[in-house]
Amino acid sequence: MGADRLIFQNAADLRNHMTQAEMLLWGHLKGGQLGAKFRRRHPLGIYIADFYCHQYKVVIEVDGTIHNLPDVAENDIRRQLSIEKDGIKVLRFANEDIFNNIERVLSTIKNELSSPAGQRGRGGLSKRIIPCLDVKDGRTVKGVNFVDLRDAGDPAELAWNYSQQGADELVFLDITATHERRKTMIELVKAVARQVNIPFTIGGGINEIGDADALLNAGADKISINSAAVRNPALIDELARAFGVQFVVIAVDTRRAEGKNIVHLNGGRIPTEKETMDWILEAESRGAGEILLTSMDHDGTKGGFDTAFLKEVNDAVNIPVIASGGAGNVQHFVDVFQQSNVDAALAASVFHYGEILIPDLKRILKQNQIEVREV
Repeated sequence: MGADRLIFQNAADLRNHMTQAEMLLWGHLKGGQLGAKFRRRHPLGIYIADFYCHQYKVVIEVDGTIHNLPDVAENDIRRQLSIEKDGIKVLRFANEDIFNNIERVLSTIKNELSSPAGQRGRGGLSKRIIPCLDVKDGRTVKGVNFVDLRDAGDPAELAWNYSQQGADELVFLDITATHERRKTMIELVKAVARQVNIPFTIGGGINEIGDADALLNAGADKISINSAAVRNPALIDELARAFGVQFVVIAVDTRRAEGKNIVHLNGGRIPTEKETMDWILEAESRGAGEILLTSMDHDGTKGGFDTAFLKEVNDAVNIPVIASGGAGNVQHFVDVFQQSNVDAALAASVFHYGEILIPDLKRILKQNQIEVREV
């Protein structure tokens, strides 16, 4: 949610300095005892929540007597309103509530987690629409099942157009950077970044901390890694420690083989022995901030997203999942949000060739009671 590295560092330091009331409540929250995973001292924008559950979009604040002071109470109100604007429910308890009425506190939390309004994606953060700019030799390209590439336009011009249409984010992938063993084109990244005022992810050929640092300095908001992470999983840990988990997107290319979803590398050219779900769970545990999951069987076919597998993954992790591969019409976006409840949907050709306009897409999503950011 836009927290910078300093906020994440402060949150990490504060985890070792919980109050007695917070420690008591954490003893009941940790380990999924209430049926949901909570994180302690978790950054949300410029704030640090005492406890946060991403799955149900719930913040728990434990207030000491200092919160009775007028200026502190006023800051609490501003903070809560800011958080609630992002669709997150805030529960507040005083220290004495924790010490004297812990069962009532736990009952309140359980009721929120079980209420319809508390379900992930309902009343929660807006669903994101993300155009993807696959770039080869400085041009945006698109193919079917990762091959038969054709030109789709200048990436900088497309980036500007999408930001004007109301795209929530952009993903820029130098799709042959790993295959050709070269670095992502920094100058092109700068040119694209200058055109947009929305979050912007860059991927392709990132193999070490220095690559990511150069891309972030060139104007990217987040970096995406795929093949390098599979070959060296510790890279995820290193990037998360260096830049914060909010900067790290793990792209996963998956294809069905012998009844299993298998991870593929180098733009889908090389199958691995890793099962996709196992890899995604490992990536999350190492510090991935988001999963960009592309079904190679669906990619470019315009036959719809792989909603069944996306739901399986989304239900298994506590970080945002971006659906990719298969978008062909507006109904496919409605289906993927309603059936898999992913946080975002990514597409390329239907946007590049004007088959779907983002304002029209968002209007129809809202008509289907799917929360989206206003254009």
